[in-house]
Amino acid sequence: MMMNQITIFILAVFTLIGMPIRAVSAPVVDVKKDYYWVSGRTARDIRNDLNMKTPVREDGMKYDARTDWFVKWTFWWNESSSLCTIIKVETRADIHYVLPKLRRSGWIPNSLKQKWESYMKALLHHENEHKDLGVRAAREIEKEIRNMAARRACKQLEIDANRLGHKIMKKFNDLEREYDRKTNHGMNDGAVFP
Repeated sequence: MMMNQITIFILAVFTLIGMPIRAVSAPVVDVKKDYYWVSGRTARDIRNDLNMKTPVREDGMKYDARTDWFVKWTFWWNESSSLCTIIKVETRADIHYVLPKLRRSGWIPNSLKQKWESYMKALLHHENEHKDLGVRAAREIEKEIRNMAARRACKQLEIDANRLGHKIMKKFNDLEREYDRKTNHGMNDGAVFP
């Protein structure tokens, strides 16, 4: 039997026995990157320019980069036989990076270029881990809301689903803070310039 035939067969069986079909989808991930330009002919010049131009500030501290994520979720339900059941969930993770970019105007020694490239590789790795936490949050919200047990009232289902989504968001926000603490905002993993 071909895959489409199997899918149609499964849909027909669920339809015949009257069970709701829970639609499964992957989170939509929308990524936006904003850059700020830095320059210099020495490592010290570039570091000073980073410190001066970074728009990333948190708790009175300056950082070279930042990744923010926000997860939105939408769900649909089916009401029948005095029960309300989730039938479909969609999530979206909006990711926003703020990153430095080295303006290469004039001659820069190869050793400095290599130092910058090594730093950027470590910095991007760190920031991508933040992005991944946001995507993981979206996946978990989708999965957990989709697998919720039926409720007697749709209003209660809506309240419980949103409460669950916010609880998962808090969990991943806490994981994000712990990740920054553990890595010292990426510095322990090489995201340091010079």
